[in-house]
Amino acid sequence: MKRNLLLLMCFVFVGSILLTACSKSNNSASPGASSSAASSAPSSASSEPSGEATPDPSAKYDPPITVTTVRAITADMKLPEGQTYEDNVWTRTLRDEYGIDTKVLWAVDSGQYDSKLNMSIASGELPDLMKVSPAQFKQLLESDSLADLTEVYEKYASEEMKKQHAIGDGIALKSGMVGDKLYALPDAASAIGGAPSTLIWIRTDWLKKLGLQEPKSLEDVFAIARAFTKNDPDGNHKADTTGIVFEKDFLGSALGNRGLFNSFDAFPKSWIADKTGNLVYGSIQPEVKTALQALQNLYKEGLIDKEFIVKDAGKVIETLVANKAGIAIGPHYFGQFIHQTKVKHPEVEWKPFPLMRLDGSQAKVSLNSPTLGQYVVRKGYSHPEVIVKMMNMAFDITVGDRATKENYDKYMYDPKDGTIQIWKFAPVFSNDSTDVLFQQIIDATDANDPSLATDATAKLVIENAKKARDGENSLYGWTLYSDAWKIYFDLMKKGLYVNNGFYGVPTPTMTDKQATLDQLELETFSKIIMNAAPIDDFDKFVENWKKLGGDQITKEVNEWKQTMK
Repeated sequence: MKRNLLLLMCFVFVGSILLTACSKSNNSASPGASSSAASSAPSSASSEPSGEATPDPSAKYDPPITVTTVRAITADMKLPEGQTYEDNVWTRTLRDEYGIDTKVLWAVDSGQYDSKLNMSIASGELPDLMKVSPAQFKQLLESDSLADLTEVYEKYASEEMKKQHAIGDGIALKSGMVGDKLYALPDAASAIGGAPSTLIWIRTDWLKKLGLQEPKSLEDVFAIARAFTKNDPDGNHKADTTGIVFEKDFLGSALGNRGLFNSFDAFPKSWIADKTGNLVYGSIQPEVKTALQALQNLYKEGLIDKEFIVKDAGKVIETLVANKAGIAIGPHYFGQFIHQTKVKHPEVEWKPFPLMRLDGSQAKVSLNSPTLGQYVVRKGYSHPEVIVKMMNMAFDITVGDRATKENYDKYMYDPKDGTIQIWKFAPVFSNDSTDVLFQQIIDATDANDPSLATDATAKLVIENAKKARDGENSLYGWTLYSDAWKIYFDLMKKGLYVNNGFYGVPTPTMTDKQATLDQLELETFSKIIMNAAPIDDFDKFVENWKKLGGDQITKEVNEWKQTMK
């Protein structure tokens, strides 16, 4: 019962939306307002004993305390009958069981949230608790507006929370630290679960139709792409199929091509360690040039969708559903994109394969930061520990002692209407980072024993996969999770992954120059792939990237690295 749901289920309820729209969403919203003065000095003290005694993380405040917050509203937010944005199962539990009364100062559409919060930061009219972006986190740090959470985290964090935050070298929690001081709690995530384009997905029914073997090397993948483009795999006697399809934002999208770069030991968009241990920007390394040359060759041969430069993820999904593409580089939840393919073309079969090099060895996967946002408390609020206690409760309900089917239906998804995502109304929430539910999916699938899936989300996957195998083609994508996660667990066990080495707040030059450098990178790479620019333009890009701020960013990144030792 985890909010791997963010990655696992958002496509079920909102259709073919982009990964970025899902992964960048802010915390859910609650309309209503109250004055900031109401909570600037909470009216009561905790009932917990003072002094050096170990505090009880679950102790109820008596009398209750008030904490103000702000929220973002998304178009898909609905609540069960009898609940409101301010008075719902999450806020009631916080009030009744913990003595925490949450008040929403303002709530706006998610597209306006950052702007509204930026205004609050500029004016100094801050809520007690808020979810912030990296840039906002930096701004609040620089203005000395954040409470130091180091001590309250050590005192109040549950064992479950500490276990979650230790996953993946502890990067999620470290992203909220400056030196040895903690200023934010992460909305953490599975690093590999949220990474884009990490698997090679191939139409195996087309392989069989054309008499091809499954790939054992990247060369085999390219040969398959050639056959899918030139040998009429859909059998309509028209040259209308594509070998490899990806979208225009190919370095960041779930349906991009970053995995193909990884197959050449190239890690664009990541800060990676060089031979001396210093961090260097992956996008300017020579391996990227090799990958771009290979992609340009594929494009010139017609094996890459010629229209990728005008296609967003939604358009790529349309191509897949229309039975016009046979290879995509996608994440573990790729199946959620292509349910309708099986409805329209029952013969369709997709299978995931690990990223592989030209020589057939497995490639390392490029991971994203395992943080989707950060929760902070304003400096001066009398009960900074409240943020830790609220997150303790969220973990307890979703993955801890209270993680029952009854509570899943109560706090996560309405069993009568699956489009009602109750978890969105939690003032503080975080993903489960352990990926345990996916191991349950594998075990239950391999043993053909649904009882092995005890997690509520794992149960849902197993149930829907069975329905799909019994002929309900609209649920086809659920059948693909088990094989995808077998590959993921194998990669993680073998250490075949590369973390992004920089997870701090944006450096000063990043704030000023990053957008320009990112645009230069995407434009240059796009032109090279499309053969609209020669491969040697990569060298010009590297030179310009350094001159336009890249060298200074590299210096600042390594200065930050020294503070994290």
